[in-house]
Amino acid sequence: MDKTSSRRGLLAAASVATLSGVPLVKGAAAQEAAAAGTPLRILLLNPNSSPDFTRIIAAEAHRVGSPGTEFVEVTAPFGPRYIGTRATIAIAGHAAVDALAQTLAQDQRFDAAILAGFGAQGVPALQEMAPFPVVDMLTASVGAALLLGRKFSALTGGERWVPMLEEQIEAFGLGSRLASVRSIPLTGAEIAKDQDKALMLLAELAETCVEEDGADCVILGGAAVAGLHRRIADRVSVPLLDSVATSVAMAELLARVATKPTQGRASLPAIESVGLSDPLASTLKSPP
Repeated sequence: MDKTSSRRGLLAAASVATLSGVPLVKGAAAQEAAAAGTPLRILLLNPNSSPDFTRIIAAEAHRVGSPGTEFVEVTAPFGPRYIGTRATIAIAGHAAVDALAQTLAQDQRFDAAILAGFGAQGVPALQEMAPFPVVDMLTASVGAALLLGRKFSALTGGERWVPMLEEQIEAFGLGSRLASVRSIPLTGAEIAKDQDKALMLLAELAETCVEEDGADCVILGGAAVAGLHRRIADRVSVPLLDSVATSVAMAELLARVATKPTQGRASLPAIESVGLSDPLASTLKSPP
């Protein structure tokens, strides 16, 4: 993703002001918005091949989504159970593209999609394929964090994510706004199996980001930690942003307010391929 595209995504994301990972438009206001038009259908695309991650993602999406919003869950059909290295990021990107191609071959009635991997790359490819907005958790969360203070921190599971997330945020051109990226010793896969184990570690490390790094808000990044911000908010002195909840708010916003283009997508070349699933090979041969 080039810097221009990244900045556009962040400016769009920054229009969603969420506090503690909860969309500001809730309750009666959200019900009025839902009643004003057709209920939304949002695709939840988990680039990890683990159903445990999909279950956690879907639970949080249903908890924070607007009344009437339908969430359709799709798990990567192959690849790593948990994304935790550069190689697994690359493989999961292929899996996410394949999953989207297979989904669109059967059903295109979506208003938006969420690539539910914090720092998972490949969103530009999904945006090229999808006839609706595609949101990724890192961009949505960082965009919201810009509205909550001068500096933000990101917390996740697994130490290998620290340099990878730092690089992505630096690529956004936001190095001066980043207080820190920190990780607890548990991996995302370990957290997904037992979220309770991560509570104390996340609370303590979030407050460390405030006291030692100067963070004005802290992002809890990753599907595995979805929903935990509510359980530790009383132990952290700054706002917490949940990456899944923030992405749901962004997807709903774009689905409701972004206009559809008056012209079709730019012409893409027809490309032959080998070894791919039939839906993905067909998409490359006959672009949307």
